[in-house]
Amino acid sequence: MAESDSVLGRARVVADTVLFPAAQDVDRLPLLPGAGLDALAAAGLFGIAGPVSHGGTDLDAHTARRVIATIGGGCGSTFFVWVQHHGVVRSLRASPNPGLVTELLAPMCAGEIVAGVAFAHVRRPGPPAVLATRNSNDDGWLLDGIAPWATSWGIAGRFAVAAVADDERVVWCMLPADATGGMRAMPLELPVFGSTGTVALTFEHCAVPDSQVIAVEDLAAWRRSDRRRAAIGQPAVLGLTERAIRLLGARAGDHDALAASDRLAVELLDAWSRDDALIGEFLESDDDEDSVVDTIVASASDHRARCLHLARRATTALLAAVGGGGMDLSHPAQRLARESDFYVIQAQTIDGRAATLRSI
Repeated sequence: MAESDSVLGRARVVADTVLFPAAQDVDRLPLLPGAGLDALAAAGLFGIAGPVSHGGTDLDAHTARRVIATIGGGCGSTFFVWVQHHGVVRSLRASPNPGLVTELLAPMCAGEIVAGVAFAHVRRPGPPAVLATRNSNDDGWLLDGIAPWATSWGIAGRFAVAAVADDERVVWCMLPADATGGMRAMPLELPVFGSTGTVALTFEHCAVPDSQVIAVEDLAAWRRSDRRRAAIGQPAVLGLTERAIRLLGARAGDHDALAASDRLAVELLDAWSRDDALIGEFLESDDDEDSVVDTIVASASDHRARCLHLARRATTALLAAVGGGGMDLSHPAQRLARESDFYVIQAQTIDGRAATLRSI
């Protein structure tokens, strides 16, 4: 518990003293500068999903979600690059490839290597967006297709890319960011998180040796697991909400803003209580029966939708309180409002989309 509290405390210091003061400038840059990520690495926050044996802190799920929320409330762009990294760390620590684990896990936990990931396309039904074909020399795979979303291009040193083989397996490959002769990036123009190096990746017979394969797993099993994992939503939306509430509450003398801040703060506490309960249900239930999964996913998706609405209301309240100045790009109100919109589609699944639409 003491270690978890220490990690969360360090996250709050970095968010409040390094990330938030620079966030409006970072939002408008063509590419994320290194200062925020360096501060996160110095605070030991690149290894929250990593094992202690490799320099990680192996946080429990409840604390990890609060750390993630805290960083999300500091600077959305820095957060979005940083959070992609942890999924790769989790995949790597579970990898049956000991050579790759030995090579990469410790430096990733230390933040010496930043990792990006491209996998959302695997959620989509139909023909594979990125196809993995066994190499003719039986050493590795060839990737072909387009991954329409990958973050941290120009920032990350490695990318974990998911591709689907014709036998309905998912092949997870680790590619260096400077890979040539098979991987090309096309920048995406986004209304928010524009400095995160978010691109579409095109693969043309991109060769990946077996030494760089993280894992190969059954596609149907992965989709079942991903459905559960993605349902609860991104805790950063609650961190963003907290930041908006704090800014509202700092408006001394504005009684309406202070009253709104108090009301929203109560709702935020309720949201965190529900989040903790749902995480408990996820951890306690390993039942893969469709009816059990459907129940858990439905509850988590409804929670996600409520959190999205809470964030929208909190950022709208902040804009209303600060007036026209809040639309200036140097003001946090407009940035927080745009970021709250982004979380509507971040890690969106069929379940999450349906729950959001039902809640309108």
